[in-house]
Amino acid sequence: MSTTAEYVLTYFAFRGRAEHIRLLLEDCKIPYRQNIIPDEGESWTPVKARGLETGEIPFGQLPVLHEAGTSLYLAQSGAIARHLARRHHKYGQNELEASLADMLYDTVSDIRQVYRDFIFDENWQAKRESFVSNASNRFALLEKFMSSRNTPYLVGQDTTFADYHLLEVIHIIQRVQSDIIRPYSWLQSFCQKMESRPNIAEYLKSSRRFEKPVPLPHA
Repeated sequence: MSTTAEYVLTYFAFRGRAEHIRLLLEDCKIPYRQNIIPDEGESWTPVKARGLETGEIPFGQLPVLHEAGTSLYLAQSGAIARHLARRHHKYGQNELEASLADMLYDTVSDIRQVYRDFIFDENWQAKRESFVSNASNRFALLEKFMSSRNTPYLVGQDTTFADYHLLEVIHIIQRVQSDIIRPYSWLQSFCQKMESRPNIAEYLKSSRRFEKPVPLPHA
């Protein structure tokens, strides 16, 4: 990867809401630099205050993507993913595929929210079984939809920004239930295809990838 950063991605030292963005950048070999905020506590407070003042963290939340040579500081992980997809041809081949990518990205976001509600719940242990059942049911709906389409990736023959989102959401839920997609042949095939893409395979094994999805001991 080039040492000249085309983008700077500011986020914390875990995967969180930035990981599907990292996966897209890595898979497409887009030069970028990570600006890592060590934690969400003392280190973050002055950075947030300064970013709100300068406009470099527009709404006081991360991730934020800065595009080199521009005044753009883009917040909201979905907006960042879509911006990169438009710039780097990961938004489908036509308007229909773009709309499908939007729908499927949002569908995956709903599954991620189920995970987030569970993992941050103080009674997460008692709710684990319910969470796994809920996540599995949502994956079943996605499996049914994708099986009817018979494409290797969510939208067609190549990846879109939605595929990186799905891969990461599967990965984080597998940390709770390792066999969560075992009943779903399309999802299994999808994961194998994504994980075997050379740039993703290299990234998943690299020190650039953070282990934790969120900063909790049980995540």
